[in-house]
Amino acid sequence: MQELFARAASLLLGKDAGDHDARRVLQALEYGPEMGGRDDGETANRAHLLMAASRFARVFELTSPDAPGLFSFGAQFDPALADPMHHGSPIVGVSGVGLTLQEAFQGCIGEGIEYLSQLQVATDLLFKPGANEWASRLGPKALKVVSVLSEHCMQAERELSWCRATRPIDDGEVWLPADMCLRRPPVQRDFAPPFPLSIGSAAGPSRDAAALHGLLELIERDATSLWWRGGQLARSIPTQHQASGVAKELLRQLRHGASEERRTWLLDITTDIGVPCVVAVSCRADGAGFAFGLAARPALEAAVRSAILEMCQLELADAVVVAKRNERGDDALNAQDRIHLQRSAIDADQCRLLQPIAEHAFHLPVRATETRDMFGLIVQRLHELQIETFCIDLTRRRFAIPVIRVIAPGLQLEPSKIVTPRLQDMIARTGGGATYTRGIALI
Repeated sequence: MQELFARAASLLLGKDAGDHDARRVLQALEYGPEMGGRDDGETANRAHLLMAASRFARVFELTSPDAPGLFSFGAQFDPALADPMHHGSPIVGVSGVGLTLQEAFQGCIGEGIEYLSQLQVATDLLFKPGANEWASRLGPKALKVVSVLSEHCMQAERELSWCRATRPIDDGEVWLPADMCLRRPPVQRDFAPPFPLSIGSAAGPSRDAAALHGLLELIERDATSLWWRGGQLARSIPTQHQASGVAKELLRQLRHGASEERRTWLLDITTDIGVPCVVAVSCRADGAGFAFGLAARPALEAAVRSAILEMCQLELADAVVVAKRNERGDDALNAQDRIHLQRSAIDADQCRLLQPIAEHAFHLPVRATETRDMFGLIVQRLHELQIETFCIDLTRRRFAIPVIRVIAPGLQLEPSKIVTPRLQDMIARTGGGATYTRGIALI
């Protein structure tokens, strides 16, 4: 299969026109082959995705019993694909879903490239001596996070390594602790990152698209933490809003032919930032089997769509965990599997955080149509709230797919061992989400 992906990439670029098996791959992905030989960015991007897939150890399709209309891909790869310094690291698994085979394939392979691009490589320029001079250019919230991370250095006398970043509000150059920015081999780390480095990192068809996606994920996780851990109650989405119609039609398409009916509803967890943030919730008829999907997007309709697709992806992941447990017992479960089981045991009908209140959130009017302009408007909104934003370009020549990591230290990540003032303030106002969740982790 890997060889076939490589041949499909060649055919897409106008080579080996007689390769019928490769042609069928392109047709299945709706890539052509009539597109073959076109000299444009989209064709090149798709060819790079196919070439990356050809290097992965496995690429496979999955089907969901709860959402037969969902297309899903899984993949596994060796981190040493990024650089030999990661030789011996555990195999990594990624997945992607969509309403078409193309969307699921691109999501899955894109997630793999995103992970690989975050891995440190020998040519990365890191800085050590005098880095405090660069740190002094950071705002107070960023400096606070850097200070907390410095306290957790694995060796007290060890100097932090720093990575170059840019501040999009003014294009200024700054340096941030390398272990906030890159996935480094354990022996080279100054500290163990207190949050997943995947949060805020994104691959995309362009650098602007990747940066916007990464920034939206930060806003999504901030809203999620203020809701689940902070105890901020979710709001409802008006039934007459276009987003409600989008949800109804999408669920009809996804659920058609399902073996068991699941109830689904939406929560609006948009914060003071104003970028629409949505949680899609589903459960079985008796309230058990709670699953969810999260999304922040410039428009509410887009957030609803993405949240529902992610919810269906998690339903599938839950089904895989249950099958794994039934086949091999509890000893076969890893830490993430156990989080799945604990969360899915929550009674969705009894948890107050899963019931929307009869209020509607304010949504920031993002009227721009260009990705770059959307990104700029949201960065400006964060700047008004005194939240700094930083970008690191992690695009690797080996994969040739744009990857950007966005960092906003003032936002609360979920999960994260660092508790920001935003989350502290929310817990102080509400008493915290543990009142409703019994401390069960969402992610």
